[in-house]
Amino acid sequence: MMRRPSIPAAVLGIAALLAFAGWNDAAGSRLHGEPPANHYTLSNDGSKMIVLRQGERRGFYDIVDTRSGEYRDLFERSFVTMAWGEDSDTAYASARGRIYRLSLAEGGTNVTAIRLTGERGIPQAENPRVVQYPTQLAPVLFARGGERLYRCALDRAADGAEIAARCEVADDDAGRVMRWLTTAEGQIAARIVLAPSGEHEFQARMDEAGWRPIFRYTPHYSTMNTIGVVQKDDTVWALSSRGRERVALVRVDIATGVEEVVHEHRHVDIDAAIVMFHEADEGSPLLANHFPDYQEVVHFDTRLEAAYAALREKLGERTRVDFTSTDRAMKFVVVEVLSPGIHRRWYLLDLEEQTSRELSAGQLAGYDRPAAPSRPVSFPASDGIALQGYLTLPRSPADAGPPPMVLMLHGGPWDRDRWPAPSLVRFLGSRGYAVLRLNYRGSIGYGRDFIEAGSGTLSGRLQQDVLDAARWAIASGHAAEGRIALYGGSFGGFLALATLGRHPETFRAGVAVNAIIDAVAFWRRDWARDGARALWREFLASRDLPEATLAGVSPINNVRNFDAPILLLAGARDRRVPPEHSFELFDLLRAAGKPAELVEYRGSGHDIWSTNAQTREHIAGKLAEFLDTHLPVEPR
Repeated sequence: MMRRPSIPAAVLGIAALLAFAGWNDAAGSRLHGEPPANHYTLSNDGSKMIVLRQGERRGFYDIVDTRSGEYRDLFERSFVTMAWGEDSDTAYASARGRIYRLSLAEGGTNVTAIRLTGERGIPQAENPRVVQYPTQLAPVLFARGGERLYRCALDRAADGAEIAARCEVADDDAGRVMRWLTTAEGQIAARIVLAPSGEHEFQARMDEAGWRPIFRYTPHYSTMNTIGVVQKDDTVWALSSRGRERVALVRVDIATGVEEVVHEHRHVDIDAAIVMFHEADEGSPLLANHFPDYQEVVHFDTRLEAAYAALREKLGERTRVDFTSTDRAMKFVVVEVLSPGIHRRWYLLDLEEQTSRELSAGQLAGYDRPAAPSRPVSFPASDGIALQGYLTLPRSPADAGPPPMVLMLHGGPWDRDRWPAPSLVRFLGSRGYAVLRLNYRGSIGYGRDFIEAGSGTLSGRLQQDVLDAARWAIASGHAAEGRIALYGGSFGGFLALATLGRHPETFRAGVAVNAIIDAVAFWRRDWARDGARALWREFLASRDLPEATLAGVSPINNVRNFDAPILLLAGARDRRVPPEHSFELFDLLRAAGKPAELVEYRGSGHDIWSTNAQTREHIAGKLAEFLDTHLPVEPR
């Protein structure tokens, strides 16, 4: 087997319930200089915030005073998850199979382990995992151990170094449950179960009668994402596309499954919605996000709408503003903003004073040749369907010819690209490349018809979308003919390679990151997973695994067609698409005398780019080197 360059990289094990893993690059980073803080969660009264940070080696949490900015450093604790509890002086966290309560009264921080007891307490051997921390609305702890869900009432009196939690079994059959829905008092009212067919089944709690199935749906093809707690009238807020063309904000009757539509966009799906829950557990929507092209926000709260407008007036009309958290009285709101000049930046909005304060800056590092801002584009495929995407062009002299292009393909396939452009796109733009991020048919966000248009297209029509996008870019003067490279990760990497194998004359080079290489092996394994089979039946438009079709389109069976140079990037810890996929293709390409390179990242999983700054820098450098060699930008 050929020698593969291997790059060491640290793994960041962040799995926060109320926060997400972001990036923290060293100062002066050539790719992007980003803030040390990655997420802010306001306490119940707004006096404090939980701050998630991510360093080069691991993530950690701080607690900061909202007004003074004073920190209570929790770095040495290295909690994996952390969230506010019943009040603003109580937080909960977990690490290494243990659950902790943090008492923040009187300026101190007292961290106490929680001992799970009771008639059927959770055995430590079951490695209990928090499902839901106590909150002001639902002041009980839910933890999963083995095949059971436990409901634990907490004893506020400390017992030495531990706090006792009296646990009882809340659900004896938790093995296939993906989500439980609780009332404001912490009683389980419904659950979503993975059915044997692979569909998701919504079930209501019927007291002593057990669980009653209400409806089934296939994710992505029929969205059902519940929001918050079950209301007093036995309804729950949700984003749903059941029985309609687009994802809408609805209220679902948990006993009947009947939905009341509260808000629906006229053209596209709702991307996200925020619902505020009050003391009486009545929820009211604050806003809904849509991405027909740029971000559109529909507001249901006038104070928040005014605060968003003032922030955009300060930062620019096209600034994307994403809601992060608020307090119970909704005095403060934390938002994350992105724009062509900002990768990530967090602001604290004071809704009473109608002012805003920057919490952490994420200004992009300057480039020698900054790219123009990303803009939405739409163009017809050869069969007439409208394809969507985002185009980023380099800033070039007016008389310069069309630049070389990187055509990017997202993974999923049930995903999509949004505005603005991520940092890798801006990096490529700064080096003189045009970048087209294609939302091919089957991408989410554009309604049910567009998703279903991708079904059964794996062996031809989907690759034709990529070819049509390249032809449109050339015809529009955005790219030079014969000077387009394909780039994709996961399913996007598979699509890039499958398109290169079918249309070798059109593309100059290909980059595949943790790509599906042996389609038969991948789908045979995934078909066996109950949670995936229903999805793949929809996407592949087949009740049974179409192995002959998969074999025909599999990159590993089309090595003879790969004339363009290929760069393969693989994460050694990838469990979704094992790195052996990339290894095998690399060896076959080299044995056939085809130009190929492979880099293995030892500390990375499926999402290599998010491992750490060192890995991102190496990927960017390797990509620049590869493109400079095979798709050089001509001097301007």
